[in-house]
Amino acid sequence: MVIIIIIDGSYLEGGGQILRTSIALSSLLNKPVKIINIRKKRKNKGLAKQHLACIKAMKKLCNAEVEGLYLGSEEVTFIPSKLSPKDFTINIGSAGSVTLVIQTLLPLALGINKKFTVKIIGGTDVKYAPTVDYMKYITLKILENYGIKSELRLIRRGFYPEGGGEVIFTLFPSKIKMFDLVEHSGSREVFGIAYVQNLKEEIARRMRKRAVDLLNKYGFQPNIKVEVSKGISTGAGIFLSNDTIGSSYLGEKGLRAEIVAERATENLLKERKLALDRYMGDQIIPFLAFGKGKVGVSEITNHTKTNIWVVKHFLDVEFDIKEYKEGYIIEAL
Repeated sequence: MVIIIIIDGSYLEGGGQILRTSIALSSLLNKPVKIINIRKKRKNKGLAKQHLACIKAMKKLCNAEVEGLYLGSEEVTFIPSKLSPKDFTINIGSAGSVTLVIQTLLPLALGINKKFTVKIIGGTDVKYAPTVDYMKYITLKILENYGIKSELRLIRRGFYPEGGGEVIFTLFPSKIKMFDLVEHSGSREVFGIAYVQNLKEEIARRMRKRAVDLLNKYGFQPNIKVEVSKGISTGAGIFLSNDTIGSSYLGEKGLRAEIVAERATENLLKERKLALDRYMGDQIIPFLAFGKGKVGVSEITNHTKTNIWVVKHFLDVEFDIKEYKEGYIIEAL
């Protein structure tokens, strides 16, 4: 008899992350899963285009049988077979986040026997998801230091609502190392990119100038590039990184370039407590479950608590959370 793990998608933050982590671990561990009440706490309940793209990608990579694979579906049953890496293209068909598809693919590094490459078309810089630069310079860089090998190449940016961004993502067979990433390095260097697409270069230069002025004022050494591009969609934003901490902010109509830069900079400085910011704090949980060890995070969010809850359905692991300095230590036992 097939034992199916049941995951209630309405738990805590009740968003798409429950689905993504469940499908990723189901595929990696070859454990069937049924997710109910998908995105129950969202205005538009059920599967959106980005979630469909994640499931279709995983279905392809592990020859899964899937029930409930349609737009708006609130229940999905996913029965995986053996992982068989292959190259393919995913067109999300909207400005759905390409980085959230990558987030779903990443744990497979621990189960594949050869590399595979995916071209993903959609949104690279959209709200409520890591930007492509955060994914490349924070998530993937940290995971690479602990054994997870991948490559991410940005072909063109995609913004809401048209999307049309494109990335090439390659994942390699990997062995995870034990985590010991509690303290921030203390580095004062800040790397960044101020970018515009289909807009005047002056906007990117204004974002850069404001961020540089603020960072200099607080005793940092900024190195912020300006990027100007043409594409299907129009948008702007700035990404900043200080070693293992990252911050992105996207431009909006009516929001001055200087304000965008200020918000990104303030967020970076606010998160600079321990090794990981709150966004990486939830992304690292599945990998911490496999590698064991401990990490320091600025905050324990509902996303982090939710990811811990999902992971414990698939793996025999305990997480110990302790207050430490201005943040928290999460240890996987």
